[in-house]
Amino acid sequence: MSNGDDPIAVLVEEHRIFLRRLQAIRAVLGPFPQTDPARISARVAAAEFARFLARDVDGFHGRKEEEGLFPAIARHVGSEGGPVGVMLQDHGTLRSLHSALARDTDRLESDPGATEAWSRIVATTEAVDDLLRFHIDKEDRVLFPMARELLSPGEIAEVAQICREIEERIDRAP
Repeated sequence: MSNGDDPIAVLVEEHRIFLRRLQAIRAVLGPFPQTDPARISARVAAAEFARFLARDVDGFHGRKEEEGLFPAIARHVGSEGGPVGVMLQDHGTLRSLHSALARDTDRLESDPGATEAWSRIVATTEAVDDLLRFHIDKEDRVLFPMARELLSPGEIAEVAQICREIEERIDRAP
């Protein structure tokens, strides 16, 4: 089975990419930069991270889970109050954190000296880091193994097809 035929393996690999990006952004964030070049660099990094969360984590990976994997699992275990419900709740929390991060990166764009916006960016990124690491751990250790046990080969193929369609739609998006 190639990775394209194994949507769970693809999702796990995407998790590894997300963890590397989290590590990279955390290395950039810290005290408010004191020089203009450092402020510009940090502001650009924060804005790129906000776009990464919107496009890759939520828009790409999250959609594959929410439109493909989660419904397939929910057919077996339901979605209310169980593992699927918990994952969906985490996705909602991540979207809220992304919105806050995007607002503050916009604020910093219009006012490069906005130290309060920078402080919120650092705090929000820490919250994203905590949530995403815990969320990934739950998926990798609980949800994905559960999916491998519950889903038939036909259901895995169905999830793979949905994931491929999402990838094609996003690849074509501007």
